[in-house]
Amino acid sequence: MKLNVFGPYFGLPDASPFCIKALILLKMSGLDFEPVKMSFRKAPKGKAPYLDDGGTIIADSHFIMRHLERAHGADFSGGYSAEDLAKGWAVARMLEEHFYFLSMNVRWLEDDNFWKGPYQFFADAPSILRPLIARMIRGKVRKAQHLQGLGRHSAGERLELAIGDLDAVETMLGRNSHFLGDSVSGVDATVAAFLWTAECRHFRSPIGDHIRNRPPLMAYLQRMRDRYFPGFQE
Repeated sequence: MKLNVFGPYFGLPDASPFCIKALILLKMSGLDFEPVKMSFRKAPKGKAPYLDDGGTIIADSHFIMRHLERAHGADFSGGYSAEDLAKGWAVARMLEEHFYFLSMNVRWLEDDNFWKGPYQFFADAPSILRPLIARMIRGKVRKAQHLQGLGRHSAGERLELAIGDLDAVETMLGRNSHFLGDSVSGVDATVAAFLWTAECRHFRSPIGDHIRNRPPLMAYLQRMRDRYFPGFQE
């Protein structure tokens, strides 16, 4: 199996939390796989990650997880009850459909962060066209943020919403070693991936500052990094 991802950027195993989530899920499954550089031309949904399983292409980290369960017998339940797994589902949706856009705004739409961060994605473009292409894509991100709604808020309002998400994660985590309890489950791939990318020290981010100031979140994140990316150097 080949997992198509963006690759390491900014001191992270991948630029995208969705790709880090997929990497963790594949590591959890115990199946043999190879991470490879994605191609937008071949990406069925125009995004990463997507999995090539012997010619069967599965796009999106959620459907990759379901494919691993259905086709290969992977078990991401952690042995938890349906009620616990429902809580995990709700938290994953909060992080992927709400928190993601708040942390993405910090990377893409704050000038200092953009030019030292996402601008690197356009390194393969001809140098004379690179700034133009980057500004065009950045404009699309800005428009998408506005249409989604979170881009209409002030920076302070977005931070308040992000802290609300993080406080919810911390409260539900409690004293657990993993999100739902003492055993790891699929939701841990999402929680760890989104905490890690939001905390990334490469960017100036009040969201990252808040995570670093919350010992339970940092302890949890360190456990997940040690387990699935031992020896990884930022």
